[in-house]
Amino acid sequence: MTRRNTRELILSTSLTLFNTLGEPNVSTNLIADEADISPGNLYYHFKNRDDIALELFKRYLLCMRPLLELEEDTVPEIEDLWLRLHLIFEAMGRFRFLFRDLNDLYGRITNLQRAFHGLLDRQRAALEALITGLRESGSMLISQHDSEILADNMLLSMTYWISFAEVTEDPGLEDGKVLSESVARVLHLILPYLREPEADQVRTLALTYRQA
Repeated sequence: MTRRNTRELILSTSLTLFNTLGEPNVSTNLIADEADISPGNLYYHFKNRDDIALELFKRYLLCMRPLLELEEDTVPEIEDLWLRLHLIFEAMGRFRFLFRDLNDLYGRITNLQRAFHGLLDRQRAALEALITGLRESGSMLISQHDSEILADNMLLSMTYWISFAEVTEDPGLEDGKVLSESVARVLHLILPYLREPEADQVRTLALTYRQA
């Protein structure tokens, strides 16, 4: 097996174990055992578990980057908002250990703290841009101040939906049901500000997600 393949094997095995067991409950020895490699081989590629978690966070950022880029001079529509939300939630679900164990990882890994702050800033900017576009197109009736509060509330719900599922012991985290419910909750946050027919469109979308 080449060095690159071994590195990728370590990362994929770690991601599965972190998502399933929780990152604090997974040792480097367990990762090596599951990957069928020696601990020394693992340490050749990564000094410790923090290095593995940070590299996986970098992979998550690569998945998120195109979802937070908005085309200039393009008027956003409701479909653009819910599609981006769905894809963002899917990416979070693939790397859900980052949010399940966020407080521990954030407090422990300095480089992750800086990167996570940057990600939240980009997410907030993307949400504010989408809301502004919908307001300017006449789809939303909302003040600038309320736009900022709405973006923060959406970001809060998006950041902690996995933790919420964990503490409520929701069994749907593995099969995707929680993802659908969580997207619906975020869609409901914008409902009070939408005009018709966009409001009815979002109600229908939210109901579809809840029935998924």
